[in-house]
Amino acid sequence: MSLRIAARRLALSARAPNNLPSSQTPVWSAGLGPSVQRRHKWSTNLFKGWGKPRTKDNLAATADPVTGQLDDPKNREQFLERSMYSGVEDNIFQDEIEAPQKDASTEATPGAGEMEQKTKENMAMVVDPDPRSRIRWQRKKVIQMVRRNGRLTKEERIVMSERELLHKSEFMPTSVKKLVMLARQIAGKPVDEAITQMSWSKKKFAAEVKYYLEEARDLAIAQRGMGLGEANGETFAKPRKIQTKEGKWIEITDPTRMYIAQSWVGRGTWRGKKIDYKGRGRMGIIRHPSTSLTILLKEEKSRIREYEDSETLKAKKGPWVHLPNRPVYGQRPYYSW
Repeated sequence: MSLRIAARRLALSARAPNNLPSSQTPVWSAGLGPSVQRRHKWSTNLFKGWGKPRTKDNLAATADPVTGQLDDPKNREQFLERSMYSGVEDNIFQDEIEAPQKDASTEATPGAGEMEQKTKENMAMVVDPDPRSRIRWQRKKVIQMVRRNGRLTKEERIVMSERELLHKSEFMPTSVKKLVMLARQIAGKPVDEAITQMSWSKKKFAAEVKYYLEEARDLAIAQRGMGLGEANGETFAKPRKIQTKEGKWIEITDPTRMYIAQSWVGRGTWRGKKIDYKGRGRMGIIRHPSTSLTILLKEEKSRIREYEDSETLKAKKGPWVHLPNRPVYGQRPYYSW
């Protein structure tokens, strides 16, 4: 049985022998006699100094050498001056900062080309981090160009001659089954006609589809210069009549009129879940979906080219023959009846 608290304090307050070092001063434990105090990693007070008033000595001992002394206005000014006006090893544009500014009326200072070359060398690690791979890629492209003798593929000619814009919307709080109906409704229609359809539609998200159609139309005009044929006078003297992929015949007067070549939807992440309570103590989970709408805008010249390609392919096939002239294999040596 251990001593009481008062007796334990009296035993610990007993004087220790003076001939032992301070690290091995015996501590009188209750009922066991003197024991040697040893140091370990938990003997240090981790919370030492907490709660003391902030003085200059404490700040100097605990402050961060970089940002801890920025409370002083003088130290802050010196730190900013060192950071903004550092040497050449810290700032790659130091040569341009220290170089005298050129005047348009005076001649160029000697050594300007050398300074500019040095700046390019300093920037080489950023603009050209892997020069060997770049040279290999350029060599490969030159070999391909020489083998083709400057000829372009059909896909490259289409990309260079026809313009298009791919626009994707944000995820909307609706399902794929509901939004795919609107995507099918506007596919293949001119942009203005699709916007009119969405303006008078009774669907809830028709307004959102109309907003993204208008946004895609404005981006196509501003970024790609699409749909400016009437403004520039690029119209047909006689309307062109073509047949779409759906089998509908249309007349085209402006070859740069924008139409929706493709429109599709994509499933997004679930917006949340809710319990669906059922009978007999059962339940289900209702997940709230999100869906995006993607639109591919093209000009009517692309649709004219596709129609002409399909007609050329039909002409190359020739007339349909009921019994083509080809060898017959696996004939039976007897009648099949």
